[in-house]
This record gives sequence, structure tokens and C-alpha cells, in this order.
Amino acid sequence: MQVIAFGPSLNAVQEQTGGITATGFPMTSCYVDVFPGQISIPIVLAVTTQGGTDYDVRRFAVATAPDGERVGALEFAWHWPDDPPQPVKFRVFAQPLPMQVTQPGIYTLGLYDTVDGTDGENLFPLSILKLNPLGQLSSG
Repeated sequence: MQVIAFGPSLNAVQEQTGGITATGFPMTSCYVDVFPGQISIPIVLAVTTQGGTDYDVRRFAVATAPDGERVGALEFAWHWPDDPPQPVKFRVFAQPLPMQVTQPGIYTLGLYDTVDGTDGENLFPLSILKLNPLGQLSSG
């Protein structure tokens, strides 16, 4: 299986007719009001594989804090039949990843084969910062 896209977005919705609609993809930074706090970030995952392979797939999106602590996880699991038989299969997901943000800094979102998050190749750095209320002042 090959990962075509993996990362956070500002908003992502799985469409009933297939595919997704996403805005702000990839999201490179996120602002929160307070630390620690609970947030949920939409994760986009798009994959492809050859027909006749990868029938029961399981991957885990794992979030880690700047200090390496695991702060969130999301399981992607699906049965991927060859029905109808095709030379290539595609799949796309838009799912929220709940995570506890403990401090400002660079968090890592990784896609792994196991939930312990030690054997992944797709890593996405996400800067999570505290919102500056003075930056929200309006003129006039």
C-alpha cells in the first residue's frame, strides 16, 4: 500500500459519493486558547494499492507532543475487496484525531502500522501555539 496524502487539515468531510472535501490542507500550524487542552484535528489519509493485494488494512495515526509523549491516536481499519476487480484500488479518509495538547511546540502526527507508533514512515510536523489575544483586536 502506498500513502498518497497524510496530514491535518482545517476542515475535512468525507463525501457520500466518494472522496473528501477539505479546506486548509495541509494545516501547518494550529492555535489554541490554553494549555493543557483537548482539541480535535481532521486528518486526511489517501492510499492506493494494486488490485489483488491489501485486503484487510489497519493503520494508526498517532500524535506526539514536543517532549515525545503520546497525546492522541486514531485507528484506520477497513476491508478492501477487489469488487469489482480492478488493477488499482484507491481509498481516502477524513477523520478527526482527538489529542491532548500539553505545551506549545512542534507536535508530530505519524502514520504507523501499530498503535505503539514505532514503525512509521509518514511523519507530519504540526506547530501548535498559544493564541495571542492581542492579535485578535479589530480596528474601528
